[in-house]
Amino acid sequence: MSGTVTQFVEGWNVVQTLGEGAFGEVKLLINQDSGDAVAMKTVDLVKHPDATDAVRKEICIHKMLKHQNIIKFYGSRREDSMQYMFLEYAAGGELFDRIEPDVGMPSHEAQKYFRELIDGVEYLHSKGVTHRDLKPENLLLDEDDRLKITDFGMATLFRHNGQERNLDRKCGTKPYMAPEVLVKPYRAEPSDIWSCGVILVALLAGELPWDEPTFTCPEFTAWKEKSSSLFSNTPWSKIENLALSLLRKVLNPNPGYRASASVVKQQQWYTKNFHKTSEGLNSSDVHTPGGSNSKRICSEVDRFHSGLNLDEVARMACSQPDPATNITEKSLEDVDVVRAVVSFSQPAQPDQLLLSTQVSQGTQASQTPLQRLVKRMTRILVCSSLEDTLTHLEAVFSKLKYSYKCNAANVVTVTTQDRRGTQLVLKATVLEMGPHILVDFRLSKGCGLDFKRHFTRIKEGLAHIIVKGPVTWNMALATNMLPA
Repeated sequence: MSGTVTQFVEGWNVVQTLGEGAFGEVKLLINQDSGDAVAMKTVDLVKHPDATDAVRKEICIHKMLKHQNIIKFYGSRREDSMQYMFLEYAAGGELFDRIEPDVGMPSHEAQKYFRELIDGVEYLHSKGVTHRDLKPENLLLDEDDRLKITDFGMATLFRHNGQERNLDRKCGTKPYMAPEVLVKPYRAEPSDIWSCGVILVALLAGELPWDEPTFTCPEFTAWKEKSSSLFSNTPWSKIENLALSLLRKVLNPNPGYRASASVVKQQQWYTKNFHKTSEGLNSSDVHTPGGSNSKRICSEVDRFHSGLNLDEVARMACSQPDPATNITEKSLEDVDVVRAVVSFSQPAQPDQLLLSTQVSQGTQASQTPLQRLVKRMTRILVCSSLEDTLTHLEAVFSKLKYSYKCNAANVVTVTTQDRRGTQLVLKATVLEMGPHILVDFRLSKGCGLDFKRHFTRIKEGLAHIIVKGPVTWNMALATNMLPA
């Protein structure tokens, strides 16, 4: 593992690849003295010249935003054709990883995350910004389990100096898109609120209500026409009446009658204090904005996740403006978003990386880097050798009819399809971790819920080699895996 650590600039090390989109990666930078961590994203404008306007817009939007439920922006730089962004490292992982496929999560947890999502979206709208690609994959969690909205690659300004404009770019992810986005110019605020409603369905039921909000989709048509049998079927049959009442207002197909963020906050499910749950949490424990929350992490991960350093940040569109370009909020109104296709590399002149003390917050400096890395449910410890583990993985992938290939770094890239027939790509990295082998799975492309469904099947296929019982993690050994 130590071979994966390379120095980015003096005192800062590139420890791991955290995640990636279809054409790029997100790197983790750790300061070897303080333990501060940041996520680094870049875009090569020579390879992707169409991204220039989009990255200028994204960086300007990031500079406008400062809110506890928005990912923090620390700085940016450009080196020749390469542009870099340095963002808050969200140690809690991705929201979709907390959702049990086809089950969801307890209502008090869903309410906590939904409240934080609405707070963040309401703030964005107050700044005249619309996100346009809200989904669990673009929602991260910090080390205090606080939700953070990220990935502003499709965001744009819809209001400036009190003047609001309609939008006409059809962008987003179809299951989460509002129906009006697909057919006509649309208002920004109601379309984001619709996406929040679909996210709430996923939180409560562990599945999406439809593939796309069109009349060719029977599930959406049944919702729009208020079919008498609708609530006898999933996902609606899994959702309590108060939450359904809220969803009827949020997922109103007519944007003119759709609930606003302020109306959402008045709904009974939103304001309800839930009774004591089976996890032993009281209502006062689960409704404090920004407070900690019990993490639903599987038992295998509970034993060792605090000592691992291979994790991911959500796929994020990467951008940075040309420092010489004068961009104003007004000029952004006429520039629509073109999603940047990203690739990652290291800069030639490291002296421009200016992070200093702005990433050091609270108790972070007192923790080791390994204790602050992303927590995820999609990793396992196995008792076979590294070579045998790769053989077992290939056997499972073949049985499940996946396409796969392994590189020299023992990373297996798996390609399959999700429930909608679109491409799903995941990566399995095999690492020696003391006496055991760690197999870390991360989503590269596609739906987070379907990724977890496939992970469950893979895990079942590896059940005979998964380590059972308590695992003692040697923190001294783990610390030695990072640079001194």
